[in-house]
Amino acid sequence: MTSIQVKSGKPTHEALDVLAVLLFEGDALDASIDRATGGAAARAVELGDFKGKLRQTALLYGDLGRAKRVLLVGCGPRKGQSLERVRRAAGTAASEARRLEARALGLVPPPAQGDLAPAGVAAAAAEGAALADYAFDRLKTEDPRAKGEAQADGSPAARAPKKARPPLAVTVFAERGAQEAVATAALVAEATNHARDLGNEPGNRMTPRALAAAAQALGRASGFKVKVHDEQALRRLGMGGLLGVARGSAEPPRLIEMEWAPPGHARGPALVLVGKGLTFDSGGISIKPADKMWEMKFDKCGGCAVIGAMAAIARARLPLRVVGLVPSTENMPGGRAVKPGDVLTAYGGRTIEVLNTDAEGRLILADALGYAARFEPAAIVDLATLTGAVIVALGDGRAAVMATDDPLRAAVERAGEATGELVWPLPLDEGYGEHVKGEVADVKNLGRGREAGTIAGGWFLRNFVPQGVPWAHLDIAGTAWASSDPGKGYLGKGATGWGVRLLFELARARAGEAGSSAKKKSAKKKGAKK
Repeated sequence: MTSIQVKSGKPTHEALDVLAVLLFEGDALDASIDRATGGAAARAVELGDFKGKLRQTALLYGDLGRAKRVLLVGCGPRKGQSLERVRRAAGTAASEARRLEARALGLVPPPAQGDLAPAGVAAAAAEGAALADYAFDRLKTEDPRAKGEAQADGSPAARAPKKARPPLAVTVFAERGAQEAVATAALVAEATNHARDLGNEPGNRMTPRALAAAAQALGRASGFKVKVHDEQALRRLGMGGLLGVARGSAEPPRLIEMEWAPPGHARGPALVLVGKGLTFDSGGISIKPADKMWEMKFDKCGGCAVIGAMAAIARARLPLRVVGLVPSTENMPGGRAVKPGDVLTAYGGRTIEVLNTDAEGRLILADALGYAARFEPAAIVDLATLTGAVIVALGDGRAAVMATDDPLRAAVERAGEATGELVWPLPLDEGYGEHVKGEVADVKNLGRGREAGTIAGGWFLRNFVPQGVPWAHLDIAGTAWASSDPGKGYLGKGATGWGVRLLFELARARAGEAGSSAKKKSAKKKGAKK
């Protein structure tokens, strides 16, 4: 795990392997940094070798004092400046430090100007570095032959687990007032990386039972409650969607129920987060093509994001009741598997005609969304790798958001802008509901083929949302994992943990609004007494 601290001293006086200086285009270079490089930094700027373009780097040496190297990293133009550019630049710095086998990295954030606050800039730099320092290598081993090791009979020695990478120690040079913001950014980044770990685990290791156990362990470590509903409990609850999808698999399904309720918030309306937890999706009887089917271990990433977000929310002790629900199963083509044309009965009694068994995520989410009514939800937000259609529409740059409540959708969009986990709204006009209206059951799990596939998926889910509850659905099929480096600077291949930071920011904003509202009510009461 990356260790992060804040210092307000002179960066060039610290014992660092790499001192990274983040600069927007046109920013003045600090004179002490230039002196540390013997004037090389200023010459690089003057010659145009370093212009400050986003993620541009210049590695310099010279009379460095206690810092061994100085790395200039560009944040792009000042016009349109954003915390996301700072994250990307800091991520680039951390990746370069790892390439150089550095142990200690110093980050000098760019000067805060305009609407960028110093604490926010420092936090974004810390977050970008921590996210970029992630690697999923726990399943790799050391080859003893490379060291010439062998057993007494001459046969190769047994392979041992690869030694863990030494942690990267990151020092952010900023005002001491930035410490709280940086500490929060660090814990959210850690929760995001935990979600990436869960997402990257292969299906034979991260089964529904294993995912539930991981949530329980994280709950104990972070301070939130976890209740796991097994197959017998799901039958009692009448969760026919989850049980139906699980029928073809030898692995039993689970519903993971998590709750964070700080003192004073144990009762009352909750923010409910729901995440799709398909630990592997073969498509079932409507089997997927073999090409890239291995990526379907990532079909659990919505659920992993909810688990990670719960950890961050609990560790930050946000003054808000939050519930997380993750329905989890495999989707396999066994002899008992649900078949096209079958009818399932979801939690609450609504019936579903299954036209395509590969549209299974919405079946398990239907049960969880209905179950959310038990928690008096003030709002429900679900995340799911639901449709390939959203990738056609938005690629890997944004997730789609559909909502029944304009203020909630706007809050999700703001949280996305703040964290760099961007969303784009799609409509939920009443006419789209006809796409999933059932012929032999209440609803069907397939729309009109390629026509508005993402919206049809959203409309299907809308049928199971408790009446009158504000709800937002995020289709993250294009953002949950990356087959190649997305070029952001702080995310590489594999699971991205997309949604942890957005959900945390959404919860933090709601907690702030609730606190502000409570203060106003208290002030009014005091005024009335006077």
